Amino acid sequence: MQLSPLAQTQRLKPDEWNRLFTATQTTLNLCINCLTAETAGGFPEKVTAFQDDKAVHGRYGKPCPVCAEKIQRIRYADNETNYCAKCQTGGNVMADRGLSRLLGSDWPRSLEELEALRRK
Repeated sequence: MQLSPLAQTQRLKPDEWNRLFTATQTTLNLCINCLTAETAGGFPEKVTAFQDDKAVHGRYGKPCPVCAEKIQRIRYADNETNYCAKCQTGGNVMADRGLSRLLGSDWPRSLEELEALRRK
C-alpha cells in the first residue's frame, strides 16, 4: 500500500484514502477466509494476528515480500509497529521513541546508515 505507518488519516490525499480502504478490505477478507478455512466453519480457537501471509505485521527482521529489505519496527510502551522502510517510507528509518532518544544524533536516518551501523 506504500503509506507510512505513522501517516495521519486527516492528511491523506483521496488516492491514499482509496488505497487504504481497499487494502483494509482486502486484508480483512483474507483473514476471514483464512479463519473460515482453518476452522471448517467451527468457532476459531487461539486466534492471533501474527500470520505468515502478512506483509509486515509480526515480521520484524524478516524480508519484505515486495522488496526483500528487512522489516523494521517502532516500539512504544507495550506496542510495536512493523513497517518496510523501503516500501513505506522511501528508505527512511523511523525513530523508535526510547532507542532514538538514547542514541540522539547517532540514530540512523536511512537504511544505508542502519546497515553501516550494523557492520561496525
